[in-house]
Amino acid sequence: MVDAQHASPITIVTGASRGIGRAIAEALAGAGHRLVLVARSEDALRRLADDLRSRGADTHTVTADLRDEDAPATIVRATEQRFGAPTNVVSNAGTAPADKVENTTPAILRETFDLHVAAPLGFARACAPAMKKAGAGCLLHLASTAGLRGYPFTSAYTAAKHGMVGLSRALHAELGPAGIRVYAVCPGFVDSDITRAAAAAVAAKGKTTADQAFARMASQNRIGRMHLPHEVAATVAMLLRERPTGCVYELDRADPAFLD
Repeated sequence: MVDAQHASPITIVTGASRGIGRAIAEALAGAGHRLVLVARSEDALRRLADDLRSRGADTHTVTADLRDEDAPATIVRATEQRFGAPTNVVSNAGTAPADKVENTTPAILRETFDLHVAAPLGFARACAPAMKKAGAGCLLHLASTAGLRGYPFTSAYTAAKHGMVGLSRALHAELGPAGIRVYAVCPGFVDSDITRAAAAAVAAKGKTTADQAFARMASQNRIGRMHLPHEVAATVAMLLRERPTGCVYELDRADPAFLD
């Protein structure tokens, strides 16, 4: 039997089937994590899991829609049944609606907050008792520089990411004394399916092309280019491995660092 103190970490990754989530799953699999991969697409999850298992990773998949308020608790229970209590939760799943404020409806705002704020809170609620008992654990939220400053045509997304950063700070203050690390990782625009879909949505308004919109997004990053999924994944792996004491980690600078 493996000594629990020296067992490989048990890590939930949401939005794992593509983009940043897939890159995170690959990085953590390479670092020896036992993974619970979560997404809405069962087929995409199965393909990812098969790929990681072929490389020796120990993975389990849970098909779930995180807009369902019961989903985080269900995922944590499935993790406990397969591996044991989660060591880490990486909340990556999200959406990035891009439109004028006149077209941003309450339904869009609710969905964005459900994914970026309510779901991470649900994981914290489900994991806190076991993590407190263990005196360890990590809740990592894929936030954005949209949680630190504003961008045009992203009112719902920017509001939700500010909510995610605020939630991270509150959980850091509350759970840190119990030994639980909480991080909000804030890249700028990342070259991902979600970003390209947002560029296409802007282009659909007829005043620019998708390539032009994509380039304009990249120019808004302080590093002067798009972040790449594997760069974000490497940061996540580093934080889970080294467990520094900060909370809000900004990537969009020459030397990424904690803000406070």
